[in-house]
Amino acid sequence: MNNQRPPGFFIWFFQWYCRQNLQEFILGDLEEQFEQDIEDFGSTRARRRFAWNVLRFFRPGIVRPIFGSIKLNNTGMFKNMMTLAWRNALRQKQFTLINLFGLTLGIAACLMISLYVYDELNYDKFHTKADRIYRVNQPSIWGDWDEMIASTGPNVATALREEVPEFEEVTRVMQVGSLVVTPNQKQTIFKEDRIFGAEENFFKLFDFTLLHGSAETAFSQPNSIVLTEETAKRYFGDEVDFTGLMDQSIEVKEWDGNWKPFKIVGILKDISEQSHLQFDMLASMSSYQGQMDNHGWKWIWNIFGTYVLVKPNVDVAQLEERIQDLPAKWAAPTTERIFNQTVEEFTKGHPWTLELQSLGTVYSDGSPVDHGLGPTGNPLFIKIFTAIGVLVLLLSAINFMNLSTARSTGRAKEVGVRKVLGSARSILVNQFILESIMYVALATLLGIGLVFLSVDWFNSLTFKEMDLVGLLSQPTVITALAAFILIVGGLAGFYPAMVISAFKPVQALKGHSGHAIGGKWVRNGLVVFQFTVSIALIICAAFVQKQLTYVSNLDLGMDKENVLQIHNIEQFGFETGQLKSKLESLPAFTKVGKSFGLPPNILSGDRYMADEVQSEVVQMRNVRLEGDYLNLLDVEFVEGRNYDSSRPADKDKVIINESAVKVLGWSGEDEILGKKIALASGDEDKFEVIGVVKDFNINSAKSVINPLVIIHQDNDQVWDYGLGLSYFSLKLDETKVKSSGELMAAIQQVEKILAETDATVPFEYSFMDQEFDKTFLFEQRMGVVLSVFTALALVIGCLGLFGLAAFAADRRVKELGIRKVLGASIAELWVSFSSEFSMLLIIAVLIAIPFSWYCVDQWLTNFAFRTPIDWWVFGIAIIGAFLLAIATITYQSLKVAYKNPVESLRDE
Repeated sequence: MNNQRPPGFFIWFFQWYCRQNLQEFILGDLEEQFEQDIEDFGSTRARRRFAWNVLRFFRPGIVRPIFGSIKLNNTGMFKNMMTLAWRNALRQKQFTLINLFGLTLGIAACLMISLYVYDELNYDKFHTKADRIYRVNQPSIWGDWDEMIASTGPNVATALREEVPEFEEVTRVMQVGSLVVTPNQKQTIFKEDRIFGAEENFFKLFDFTLLHGSAETAFSQPNSIVLTEETAKRYFGDEVDFTGLMDQSIEVKEWDGNWKPFKIVGILKDISEQSHLQFDMLASMSSYQGQMDNHGWKWIWNIFGTYVLVKPNVDVAQLEERIQDLPAKWAAPTTERIFNQTVEEFTKGHPWTLELQSLGTVYSDGSPVDHGLGPTGNPLFIKIFTAIGVLVLLLSAINFMNLSTARSTGRAKEVGVRKVLGSARSILVNQFILESIMYVALATLLGIGLVFLSVDWFNSLTFKEMDLVGLLSQPTVITALAAFILIVGGLAGFYPAMVISAFKPVQALKGHSGHAIGGKWVRNGLVVFQFTVSIALIICAAFVQKQLTYVSNLDLGMDKENVLQIHNIEQFGFETGQLKSKLESLPAFTKVGKSFGLPPNILSGDRYMADEVQSEVVQMRNVRLEGDYLNLLDVEFVEGRNYDSSRPADKDKVIINESAVKVLGWSGEDEILGKKIALASGDEDKFEVIGVVKDFNINSAKSVINPLVIIHQDNDQVWDYGLGLSYFSLKLDETKVKSSGELMAAIQQVEKILAETDATVPFEYSFMDQEFDKTFLFEQRMGVVLSVFTALALVIGCLGLFGLAAFAADRRVKELGIRKVLGASIAELWVSFSSEFSMLLIIAVLIAIPFSWYCVDQWLTNFAFRTPIDWWVFGIAIIGAFLLAIATITYQSLKVAYKNPVESLRDE
C-alpha cells in the first residue's frame, strides 16, 4: 500500500456521492491539500485528514441526486420508501435515537478494537519475504529448559549454514547494549540503548529501506555503521544533508572506557513501528568479531537473534526435524570446555530443541519473550479484545433488532391502510428491510466518525500510531462492514415485515397485532443474553483492577520505596570507592549501595551444585552486589550475616535465599552456614555460605521468586563479567526530602558529583518503585481499555432495556390505568411493571456468575501471584449492574404510573 497516495476507498466514496460537475474541482483541491498535509504532518495523519475532509463534503449541494430525472415506477417507489422511513424515524424520535446511539457505540467500539487487533497481527508483514523468514529459538539453557528463548549462541548460525542447504540465507543480529555515542568529538554526548550488530546479508532478508548507502556492502567492513533517519537528524540537525554524512565518523565508548570510531555507511528510513526489530543504528557484526572468536561460549553465549531464509517450496516442518541433531553434534566443545560435561550430561535429559518460528508470529504470539530484540505482543489480550469487540457489536445488533421488532408492532394499522390501498406484500417487506438497512448504514457512518474523533486518545493509551484510514482501505474490512449492514439490517427488518405483512387488512386496521408478532420469548432471551454478557464483563473488569492492585501492593520481601537508581555504569569505571564516599556524604540520602544490575531487570544466572557427594546441578539466578545494598533494600536474614567490609575474605563467600536452600537439597534442620556451593563449570570453585536471606522478589510480581545466589561485588573467582563495574542505588531520607523541589535538588547534587568523575556521559536515573510499576504498565493500560469497553457494553444493554421498557409501557398503558383506577398504589404499579424485567435480570446473573468465574480463574493462571477470587467482588458488580438496570426500568414505570388514568384509558 502506497502511503504517499490518498486512500483509495475514500476517493471511490467521494466519486460515488459527489455531483459529476463538481468532482474535478473538489477532488483536485482535496489532493492538493493532501500533499500539503504530508509535508506538514506526515503520511499517516495526512491520510486521516483526507478521509475526514471527504466525509465533511458529504452534505446537501454536493451529494448527487439519488433519483435523477428518471421516473420509473421502481425508482419512484424507492423514493417513497425512503420518505416513509424518514417520517417514521421523526415520528418515533425516542426509538430512533436509542437505536442509532446504541448501534453507533457498538460499531465504534468494534472498529476501535479491530484497529488494535489489526495492528497487532500485522507486525513484520511489510517484509516481502516474510513468509519464508524464520527465527531460530532454543530452550532457556540458563534457566528452565521447558521454556523457549528467542536468542542463541553465535555458532548456531555457523552450524545452520554448513549443515542445511535448504536455507537460502542465515543471518545473526546482536543487541550490542547501552553505549555512549558522540558524533562531534565529544561536543555532544548521546546515550543509546538500541544499537544492533548485523551481518553482511542482513538486507537480503529484511526490507528496511536504505535512503543512502549500499545494502550489499553496508556491513562488509568492520567499524561500519548505519543510522536511522531520525537518529541522523538527532545527531546532525533536522536540515542535515544525508549524502554529506556518508563516510563521516561517530565515536562509540566501549565498556572499557575506550572510544572506538565507526564510519557512517548508510542512512535508513525510520523503522516501522510494526517491526519486532527496533533499533536506532546498525553496526557491522565484524566490528565485534574478535570478541566472538575469543569467546569460548560458542553455543551458550545467548545474545544473538538467528534468522533464516528458507528456499521456496521447502517443507519447514521436515526441516525443523532435521536440525534437532545439530546441538549434539556441534555443542560438545563448548559444554566440555565450560562445564566439563558432554552435551547429554549438560542437558540433563532435556532435549536441546531448535525451533523455527515464522516471522509473522514472532510478535503476535508473544512467545518466547525472553531475550527478544524488540517488543512482543500479548496473544491473550488479542483474544480477549477480539471477543469483547464481537460481543459489544453483537449486543448493539441485538439491541437494534430487539427494538426494531418491538417497535414494528405499533405499525399494524399503517400496514392495514397500505394493504387496503393495494400494496403488495413484497413491497411492505421491502419497506421494513429498507428502513432497517438505512438505520444500520447511518449508524455505521456515525461509528466511523466517532472512531476518527477517538483514535488519538486510543493511540495514547496503547502507545501505538493506529490509522483508521489504513484499516478502512482494506477490502476485507469494507466487505465486512457492508455485510454487517445488510445482515443486521435485513434480519431486523425481515422478521417483523413477514409477520405484519401477513395480517389481514381488517385485523390490522383494528390494531390487533395479536400475539403473532409477539416474539416475546425471543426478545426476553436476547435481553438475558445482553445482561449476561454485560454483568460478566463488569465482573471480569473488576477482577482485572483487583489483580493489578494486588500485585502493585504485594510484599516483595524488600523495600523498593524511595530508592534512586543511577544508570551511568559506563561513567563510574572500575574503582568506585571514592565516588561512593562522595555520594554517602550527601545529606538527602541515608544509604548508598552498589550492584551489578538494577531491579527489576536482573536476569543473570548460572549452574550450581552443593559441595556434596552426588549433588545435582541446579540452575539459579545470581547477582553481584555489596553488603550495603542488602541493607538498603532492608532484606531480612533468616540465618547468618551480611557481608562485612572489615573482613576481606568475605568477597569469596556467598549469601543465598530460602529457595536456593530448597533446590540445593538442604533442609531446615541442616546447618546451612559453612556449607559450600560450587559453580558447575571450569574448576568448580567452591564458595562458603555465610548467610541465608528470606525470599525476596528482585524481579517483579510477574515472576516467581527464583533461587538466588548473591555474589560479592569484588569476587574474582567467578567469571569476571561485570567485576568492578557497579550501578549505584541511593536511599532517600524522607525526613529531609519532603517536596518535589527538595527531590530535584538532591538529584542535581548526585548529577554534579558524577559530572566531576566523567562529564561525557549523560546523567540517567530512575526510581526503583516506578521501575517495578512499569512491569505491569501494559496490563494497567489494557485494564483501562477493558473498563471502557465494559462500560460501553453496559450502556448498550441499558439502552436496550430502556427501549423495551418504553415499548412495554406503551403496550400496558391502559392496563396500568385501569389498575390505578381500581386503587393500585404507585409502588404496586411499579412492582407489576418491573417484575418481568427483574426476573430476566436474575436469570442473567445466575448465568453470568459461573461464566465470569471461569474466565477470571483462567486469566489469573498467567500470574505468579494471584489475587483471591472473592465473592464480594461478584456481589458489588452484580448489585451495581442490577441497580442501574432497575433505575432504567423505574423511569419508564413511574412515567406511566403517574400518568392521569383518564389519558391512559382513552389512549390509542
